[in-house]
Amino acid sequence: MKYVLAIASLFAGVFASAMEQEMASIPANSKTGMNLLSKAHRQLDNADADADLDMTWVVNYSIVFQGCHAIRQWNAEVEDEDDVRLENKNLVRFRLCPTDTCNSNNGGGCSSGYGDYIVDMADYLDMFLEMKEEAREQACE
Repeated sequence: MKYVLAIASLFAGVFASAMEQEMASIPANSKTGMNLLSKAHRQLDNADADADLDMTWVVNYSIVFQGCHAIRQWNAEVEDEDDVRLENKNLVRFRLCPTDTCNSNNGGGCSSGYGDYIVDMADYLDMFLEMKEEAREQACE
């Protein structure tokens, strides 16, 4: 268990560094941005119907990576005495900034008119890898 936590912590640090260097901001209305926001909305608001979710308001916003976080939470799936009672949850925080005021030189991306979101690190990593693959495919064309 300790090795898993050490590897996860190391991965989070490397992941955070790669995210900051390679993704100053993502257009919120891009395929990748919409995918990420739909997952963040479910995490925060427990929305069940993605089809009913109106995301047209994000056209003039960009997604800016803020950092990785780990929290400890109660394990709701505990069944007997030997199960782990507390578990680590790895999260990524990102900011939705107005594109016209978004500044990649500013660590926060913007200073007003923004919203902060949190998603599971696995979801963010999936989005990151998908975006890298799409960029590589476009470069080859």
